[in-house]
Amino acid sequence: IGGVSGLAAFLAACGGEAAPAAAPTAAAKAEPTKAPAAAAPTTAPAAQPTVAPTVAGTTVNFDKPTEITFWHTQTGANQAALDAIVAEFNKSNGKKITVKAETIPGSYTGVYQKAMAAIQAGQTPDVAVGYESMAVEYMKAKAIVALDDYALKGGQALSADDLKDIFPIYIESNKYPMFQNKMLTFPFTKSLAVQYWNEDFLKAAGVAKNGQKGQIMSFDDFKKATTALTKKGADGKASVYGAHVKIDTSYIDAFIFANGGEVLDKDQAKVTFNQDAGVQIFEMWAEMVKNGEAYENNKDSAYQNDFGAGKVAGFHDTTTGRPWVRKALSADGKEPEKYKWLIGMIPQKDPNKPISVLFGGNVVVFDNKDKVRPAAGWEWIKFFTNKENSAVFPIKTGYMPLRKSAAENAEVKANWEKDPQGKQSFDLSDLVRAEPQIPAWQDIRGILQDALTATITGKMTAKAALDDAASKANKLIEEKK
Repeated sequence: IGGVSGLAAFLAACGGEAAPAAAPTAAAKAEPTKAPAAAAPTTAPAAQPTVAPTVAGTTVNFDKPTEITFWHTQTGANQAALDAIVAEFNKSNGKKITVKAETIPGSYTGVYQKAMAAIQAGQTPDVAVGYESMAVEYMKAKAIVALDDYALKGGQALSADDLKDIFPIYIESNKYPMFQNKMLTFPFTKSLAVQYWNEDFLKAAGVAKNGQKGQIMSFDDFKKATTALTKKGADGKASVYGAHVKIDTSYIDAFIFANGGEVLDKDQAKVTFNQDAGVQIFEMWAEMVKNGEAYENNKDSAYQNDFGAGKVAGFHDTTTGRPWVRKALSADGKEPEKYKWLIGMIPQKDPNKPISVLFGGNVVVFDNKDKVRPAAGWEWIKFFTNKENSAVFPIKTGYMPLRKSAAENAEVKANWEKDPQGKQSFDLSDLVRAEPQIPAWQDIRGILQDALTATITGKMTAKAALDDAASKANKLIEEKK
């Protein structure tokens, strides 16, 4: 960077928002409490024959009623949107399949804990949401099926057009190198790590780039913009900060990737976040905080309210935070939005090769030693993620559309007229990558967050904090092999 010198805790923080190894610590505000006006879920295709083609060398017959259980974390308006799709599937799938959807208390923490207990008791659900590292634990317990034989081949498989339509990262990030690159999960609720900017403040400060395609900032651009956007009073204290520092490993990962670094070596045996790319990011944030140009206020996503009040010009966060930012800017919808705002890519070492992080919940299918129920589980997943549902569900929840064709959906386009930041987020969908899948990453997240806190508070240098974190992390990786 030019100008810059040389599972429990994480799970509890995830809430309903989603991450590859984990969701960001996006506070309780991760999901809107009020969805846009509901539209009827898409109608399923005409009833199919009750005999499914060969799956993994066997023939699955849907000749008898089959009820499957789906554990998820959605609540409020999001749950209502999901329930509507479940009801439509149950009515129209033509294979006598009934999905029984259950919200599990405690978000992903609750699902994981209940699923592990169910595995021990031999009474698992059929489908459940989860993060990648959870799927690794389920697979180690031989409790879930690989989805390759359902999603990628056989009569139930996604079509060639489907595979072209779904953004490649959503397929590839659900394959697991430690299990012969098998697809153990399928995307469910996805978000991206992005930069939010007060557009009015950018223009007033003469900042030309805003992070959108063709205008992506380098780290030098970002630092200069942060300085230009910061306003201080006579006492030297900031009345407007240029940036906010989010203490969350998903964003640490994103910025390290954006700086040309990695967080694991090629063998996934040791961490590398304490190398130059990571040290430079930590030093950048520490310098901004020391200079009074950035601050940290992550409790209850307070920075979103600060943004709405004009106290901070920009911050990095999840795309799913859009409804809450809008509420903060409009006094909970009672007034016109106070400022113009936009979403763009986080700053980059090479703006011509931008990259950020994808995170969010996936779904797994449990192996109930029954040919029909896993196949029925995949039928439900395929319906939920079809062309129409995967476009319309995000309108009501703030999650990302999984398919490129969402850009042509009339309802999506109409919604983007009211939510242009949704379109801005969608336009970055091909510029992201997943976080590590290794089991130890759950615990490593907390270690990295502690290292960032120690750095920006001046308790440790960036290098010392990251070296200490690396030592602890490598020990965990060895223990959890």
